[in-house]
Amino acid sequence: MLNISSKNTLFFTVSVFFFIPTIFFLQNLFFVYNVYAQKQQKLDSLHNLYTNAKHDTTKINILLDIVEENTKKKDTAIFLAQKAFQLSEKIGYKKGQARSFEKLGHIYYDKVDYKLSLENHQKAIKIAEQINYFSLLAVSFNSIAIIHDTQGYYSLALTYYQKSLYHSEKINDKYKTATCITNMGNAYKSLGNYPVAIEHYLKGLKIFEEIKNQKGIAYIYNNIGIVYLNQDILPSAEEYFLKSLKIRENINDKRGMASCLNNIGNLYLTQQKPEKALTQYTKSLGIYEEIGDKRGQAIALNNIGDIQNQMFNYKEALERYQKGLSINEEIKNKWGLIYSLLGLSKTHVHLKEYDKGIIYGEKGLEMAKEIKGLTEIKNAYRNLFVIHKVKGDFEKALKYHQNFTEIKDSIFNEQKTKIIANLEAKVEVERKQKEIEIAQKNEEALKQDLKLQQIESERQRNARLAVEKQADADRFLALARQEKDKNKQDSLQILAQKTQFEADNLKAKEKQLQAESKARKLEIIKEKEARKFQLYLLYLAMIAFFSVTVLAYFIFLAQQKEKKAKELITEQKEEINQQKEEINQQRDILMLQATELETANLTKDKLFSILGHDLRSPIGSLESTLSLMNKGMVSYEEFQYFVPQFHKNVKNMQNTLENLLQWSITQMQGITATPAFINLYELIDEKIQLFTEVAKAKNIVISTEIPHNLMAYSDPNHTRLLIRNLLNNAIKFTSNNGQIHIKGDLQATQVVISITDTGVGISEEQMSKLFKKNQIFTTYGTNGEKGTGLGLQLCQEIITKNGGNIWVNSQPNKGSTFSFSLPVSLK
Repeated sequence: MLNISSKNTLFFTVSVFFFIPTIFFLQNLFFVYNVYAQKQQKLDSLHNLYTNAKHDTTKINILLDIVEENTKKKDTAIFLAQKAFQLSEKIGYKKGQARSFEKLGHIYYDKVDYKLSLENHQKAIKIAEQINYFSLLAVSFNSIAIIHDTQGYYSLALTYYQKSLYHSEKINDKYKTATCITNMGNAYKSLGNYPVAIEHYLKGLKIFEEIKNQKGIAYIYNNIGIVYLNQDILPSAEEYFLKSLKIRENINDKRGMASCLNNIGNLYLTQQKPEKALTQYTKSLGIYEEIGDKRGQAIALNNIGDIQNQMFNYKEALERYQKGLSINEEIKNKWGLIYSLLGLSKTHVHLKEYDKGIIYGEKGLEMAKEIKGLTEIKNAYRNLFVIHKVKGDFEKALKYHQNFTEIKDSIFNEQKTKIIANLEAKVEVERKQKEIEIAQKNEEALKQDLKLQQIESERQRNARLAVEKQADADRFLALARQEKDKNKQDSLQILAQKTQFEADNLKAKEKQLQAESKARKLEIIKEKEARKFQLYLLYLAMIAFFSVTVLAYFIFLAQQKEKKAKELITEQKEEINQQKEEINQQRDILMLQATELETANLTKDKLFSILGHDLRSPIGSLESTLSLMNKGMVSYEEFQYFVPQFHKNVKNMQNTLENLLQWSITQMQGITATPAFINLYELIDEKIQLFTEVAKAKNIVISTEIPHNLMAYSDPNHTRLLIRNLLNNAIKFTSNNGQIHIKGDLQATQVVISITDTGVGISEEQMSKLFKKNQIFTTYGTNGEKGTGLGLQLCQEIITKNGGNIWVNSQPNKGSTFSFSLPVSLK
């Protein structure tokens, strides 16, 4: 039997795990029901007005208001808007026709049908221009600009924003004006022109503050935060996000709060704080669920999926992406669908479920092409390239890699302008920030003066009231002394005492306010004195600068005269020395050119040797055999005898060509590393899977001793190429039935990976040539596999660019150990 205390514990546990969640659920249900009830009440009211309306124009306008309330039921809204247009056209009501087209434009935009949205807005504009309907012109031009903005046509969007701004200012609509200017700031932000973006945000902010629109102010603070985030000015980004969040909490703007929390999550993600980012994304998701915002829920779920992927919680990531996918399918959000699909594809690759990864990846690619999302297409190509490469389907992998490279170059060319603009922007943004700080200080000083006026006014009022109360108290006391009736005398004395008490309080308050006034005056005087002192220092600095400049000028004149005098004496000597120096420089240049020419000739000879022998010979052999087979001189059965050798030759050629291509690129363009945190266990396991069949052919056993959470900070693609080359060499120079062991160790500031084989080993003479530039030589593996040394040179350049080292220990006939180090964190 349970005792009383255990029963209480059980009751408390049941309360926590059942009643409390139930209360939260009922609260959310009540909130949703309340919102729905209010909306339904408004709709019912509009329907009653529509039914009782006597004039056709009134009916049309009410019908269009009903459309506004039915935006989530898109098919219903389209039907009602079309009905409103038909009624307007029937009676020749131009304003109703224009409004109908404008509503249809908004609905089709929400349906992501930009073509129909543009058509309807353009029809609305055509009619509005005929009747000088400036308010609608401002709205439709702004809507067309947003459509172009959404599709990435920012310059075209700015043209339409300018037209919208013209009509907004014409009708003196402050809200529309501020909104349009802010949208222009968004377009400039997307173009990477941050100074102009900030300029527009500040203009919009000033108008929103003027009309006391807190929602608009919060929106601009949020966008300024995004500008700082894009420029990696993270403390300022956080400051503006928090400002925006505070306003939105004060006005209970749930959707705005969720958006701010999402941006703060992005900030923490940039700061490499995934746990904090996850907390913010989860809060954002909770609010979006509370208000029933499906699009917001999908965004938050996708972001949480990204974080879970980074934290290696792949099952959690799959669950989040899948929920996001379902919501995006429900609301037909194509951009969100692509994000969810590519997230699922990437996660299935981590789980080694490659076929599922391909299905999601191809579906995401198809949708990305449909909406012409370049970044999304690029990410899809890269996912599919990685999957097919890991699976060993190199033909498809090559195709996707080529597509990935082409679109990456296209995106890079578009982003170069943004990068240049960003560099200029940082200085400009800092200048703008200084201006804001000065304005805030001036505003604070003004507030202090106003506060002083309030204190002084209140002090004078208290002094006046104290005098009046004191007079009343004295009068009541005098009356009490004259009164002969004892009861009336007592009452008057009590009244006199009470009034005297009030007078004393007012006098005390007046003294307190007088002291506060003096303190405030002293504070303002101190600030003014400080400003005067700063101004004095500024003038003093300017005078000092001017004085030093004048003095420097006279000193310069004196030095110039002295210099000219010396130059007359030493001119001939300098000419002789200069001629000698030029001769020596020309000699050094000729020697350097001779050395470089010798090296270039050696490299050229080696490259021609590779192309002429290592590549042409097996290609020629294959071509000859195919020619004989084509002429009927070699049967199919006989050809099968050569297939294993041809396959080996083609693999050698493929490896040689890939190293040759990568090496040539490094010689012409150099290597640029883009480091990131990578899991070495997963990356090495991926490469082992790639070489599984090759190792099996020689009966080589590959073993590993690497912690599952071993991380490094390096370029992922460079590291893959590095491990591929070293592992390929180990297999190439290890005899049949040999062993290869890969070990990983975490040291203080770096991680060391060692690949040890039981192969033929390397002599001291060969080791001295391994990592030397332009040392190209042909070597042969244990089964006749050819190598050129290019791969190791490439490894040397890659490891240097990523802040690591590479070295080798080897003994002939005993095997080799190639080791390399990589940093474990940002420097």
